[in-house]
Parts: sequence; C-alpha cells; structure tokens
Amino acid sequence: MEREKKNSREEELDRFWDIDALIPKRWAPYAVSDTETAEIELEPIASSGTSAEQKQSIPERQESAERHFIPPHTAEEFRNRPTPDLEYTPDNALVRCVRLYRWKSNYRYYEGFVRDAEKLYGVSGAECSRVPFFSYVPQYSQMNRAQLEWYLWWRFNVRNGRFLDTDYSYVLLYAYELINLSDRGDPLTTQKELCKIWVAYRNTFHQLDSYLPEWICDHCLIHRLPPPEVCTGELLSAVMSHCSLKEFYVPSGGKDGYIRALLAFCSNYNYRKSKFCTEEHMALFDSAVMGALKTVTEHMSRDGKLFSKSGMDDSKLTRDAYTGALCSYRIKKRIEVEFCSFSHSHELRFFVTDVVKYTENKIRSALGVRSKLTVYALSMPVRLLLDTYLESVLPKRQTPSHKQDAARAEAEVYEKLYDLPQKPLSLRDAAEIERLSWDTTERLVEAFENEGTEPIEEMPQYSQNIPAEAFSAPSPKTQEDFLSLPASMPTPDGGSDALSDAMQPYLPFLRAVRDRDAVAQKQAASDAGSLIEVMADEINAIAADLIGDILLEESDGVFAVIEDYRDILDALLN
Repeated sequence: MEREKKNSREEELDRFWDIDALIPKRWAPYAVSDTETAEIELEPIASSGTSAEQKQSIPERQESAERHFIPPHTAEEFRNRPTPDLEYTPDNALVRCVRLYRWKSNYRYYEGFVRDAEKLYGVSGAECSRVPFFSYVPQYSQMNRAQLEWYLWWRFNVRNGRFLDTDYSYVLLYAYELINLSDRGDPLTTQKELCKIWVAYRNTFHQLDSYLPEWICDHCLIHRLPPPEVCTGELLSAVMSHCSLKEFYVPSGGKDGYIRALLAFCSNYNYRKSKFCTEEHMALFDSAVMGALKTVTEHMSRDGKLFSKSGMDDSKLTRDAYTGALCSYRIKKRIEVEFCSFSHSHELRFFVTDVVKYTENKIRSALGVRSKLTVYALSMPVRLLLDTYLESVLPKRQTPSHKQDAARAEAEVYEKLYDLPQKPLSLRDAAEIERLSWDTTERLVEAFENEGTEPIEEMPQYSQNIPAEAFSAPSPKTQEDFLSLPASMPTPDGGSDALSDAMQPYLPFLRAVRDRDAVAQKQAASDAGSLIEVMADEINAIAADLIGDILLEESDGVFAVIEDYRDILDALLN
C-alpha cells in the first residue's frame, strides 16, 4: 500500500514538468461534408400493409397542423379542464357570463387570522385614545393590547357611521376581516361595509383606490350581487377608472349611467377642459352633450348597429379574486368573465369623440364663437339627428338685427326720462315767464351800475300779443322717426365702399357660397392658392371688422351665408 502511494506521488511529480499537459488542446478542424447530389430510393408503401390506426392518425395530424400547434402540456391541461363551481349570467347589459372555480391549492397559513377574526367579530370596543399601528399585511397577532382596543373602538364607530381619524393599517385590517368573513354573514352587508370605508377614507389614503374597487367587484361576482348603489356620479367614474373590469360597474338601469361611462372611458376629448366651458356655461355643456349622446345611442340601438352587443369587442377576462389581500383559501376563487368591452372598441371610441365635438361646435355657434373643432367621420344621418335635437335645447343665436332692436328699445326708454312734460298751451303762463325774465334783467343792470360800469341799454318791451304758435314746444320724435334713421352698420348699398373693396379678391368664392356649390367653393379656393376653411375665415375676419359680425357659417360641410346678411352678399355680387 505504501509502495502504491509512493509510485503515485512520483508520477504526480513527473507530470508537473509535463509542458504539453499544460497547453490547451486544439480542436481538429471540421471535415468538409460532401454536397454532391445523391439518389435515394424509397420503398413503395403497400396499401394493404397500412393499419387502421395509421389511417386514422394521418388525417388527425393534418387537421391539427392546419389549425395551430398545441404543446403537450397545454393539450393536457385543455383536456383536463376543471368544471366551474358556479356559472351564471348576471343582470348586466355588458357582462354575459361569469364562472367561478375553486382555488387550486389548500394553503393554511392564514387560517389563524380567520379564527381570530371570528372570535373578535362580535366584540364591541370601549372608548379609548388612538394608538399608531403600521404593517404591510396587518393581522391581529401583530398588535399589542392598546392597538387592539383602539381597533375595536374604531370599528364600532365605523359600523355606526362615524369615521374617526385612524391609520391606514387599521382600515386595511378591517377590509381583510370583511373579506374573510364574507361567507359567514350577509354578503350584501359586507358589500356596503367595503364601500363605506372606501368612500370615507379614499381621500385620506389614496392607496385604497388601487385595491377596494377590485375587491368590491370580486365580492359582487362571487356572491352574484349587482354593482353597489353608492357608485354613482363622480364615484362611478372613480371606481371604474381603478377597476380592470369596468363593464361590471356600468348600471343596467337609471337615466344616464351608460352615457356617463361612455363619456368617461370611450371618448378621446374631454369637453370640460374646453376654454369655453366656463362656470357660466357648464350646465349648458353638460345637458347638451349628455342629451345628444343619449339621443344618438338610443337611435343606434334601435337600428341594431354600433351600440349593439355584436358591434363591440367580445372579451374574456380571467382573474384571481382578492388579489393583494390577506385571504383564506376558502374565499379565494378564480373568476372567468365573458363580456362586451365598450372601452376597448376603437370604432365606438372614435364615434363618441366625434359626437362630443360636433355638439360642442353647435354650443359654440349658439354662444357666438367662430372657432370650431374638427369632426373627422360623422355620417349625415347622425348630423341631422343631432341638429334636430340641439336646435330644441340650445339658446337661439342673437343676430345683429336683434341686437339693434334691443339697443333701440333701450334708447327709447332712456330718452323718455328726459322728455319735456306734456302741458296744454297757456298765454298766462307765457306772460308770467316773460315777466320773471325782465325782473332778472333789471337786477343784473342794477348790479352792474353799482359797480361803476356803463349802464346797459334798456331792453325793448315786447308786446304781450304774441301768437300762441310761438310758445308751442317742439313735438318729440316718435318711434317711426327713430326707425326711419339710417342704420349705423356700413353696407355696400348704404354708401360705404370699404366692404365692397375688401371683398373684391373673394368674389368667385362668394358666388359659389351664394349657390351653395361645394365643388365650386373648393375650385375657387384652389385657384386662389388657399383652402376653403382659410378663405372663409379671412372673409369672416374682414366682415367682423367692418360690419361687426361674421358673414359665413359652415353647414353640412358647405359654407353658406347667414340669412340675416343675404342682402349684403347680393349687394356685393351685384
């Protein structure tokens, strides 16, 4: 044995000086393969030798190859797909089917929390001081006695509608408690309590928006509950914006729940951010846009077109219930939802955006604003439908003629304050006025003589036999006299050539406007090296400077003259 060790030691020392062993081995170059053509003979397949199993497997492989390749593990999962514990169709216009599956693993590490929650559920806390508490995943076992007493007292007040100031971890702990005990009590009560703490503390703890809307949705889907009633108006937009399944919160009934959802999540333009949507006109914008979209929605739904279920994208969502919450395996579910996604339909999004922009253009026109938004693709029947509705709800545009009538009426009321009193003619009153004036003259003469000035010649005495017509007051101007006065607005036939001279380069375009010829308008603008919109804006700018208002307006994609100024246009062209 010692001899073998000695020999191995000597061999090791000898290999130490072997330089070749230290040099890395060099790989032999690859041999060049032969690329010459070679003939291969295949044995003919005998038809009698093919078994029935082989015949049956060939078309199956061909059929699967034509569809798509399925990996073996995926095919196995597809064949062993579990059956849902519950499958139902909710009372929702957009959600078609809901399937609930049992959770795949029975984990036990939250069962202690559930037992503590069951013990403390009916305990009412006594009044005490607030104690801080923080935990990423709050549990009863993490709190000391003072913190537990404060939690019980705070929870007692929340159940009775009093929301005391507290820490975020206490709110999260109460949400965990409601979720894990949801199968022990009334699910509707649990839904209301989850909504209460979300609404009460969402402004203080903004993190709740990331969890509570999703957990409320999961709770409703598991227990077949409708969307909570508290989610209306602004809260509806908030809860939908923080939930992946927005379609669940779209109310089936109500006046405008679906319309608000379309405006919040299916429009690329927010009319409330427009500079013309001020506090003064906010109510007008809201009512007009909501009413216009509701009118179009009802009309398209009756025709079975864009707003029908088939017109929206059919989607399927698979989600884990109560993601991010401390949840027992008994409550944990896998939810599969089939729904119609209105928020992911590009066609519907472009349509709603154009309807909102077209409605704002009509509101701007009623307010006297010349600028307009671009409406890309809105069919003529929809435009006519919107025009009919908006004409009945928007205020009438006040034309310059109406403004002049209002100003004239106001001037008449003002002048009546300074009219002479209407009195019958009296020679006695006239003589009294003359006597008083002579008395005043005599006093003035005496005052000047006392100062050493030259005496003023005595005024001649007038005869008192003055005809009555000399004392008659001039008759006030009647309303017909005011109406017969020339208008202050300069027009071509009124003697002013400023407008006529300024419109000379635009006469071909104005002739096409008079004839309502869209092709001629485009040709006239093209000949002038411009666009019809630019040329119309230039004409309106000149008219606004000279006559105080625009001359042209767009109607159905064609520019036309405003009816009150048709005489001005005829005078320009003649």
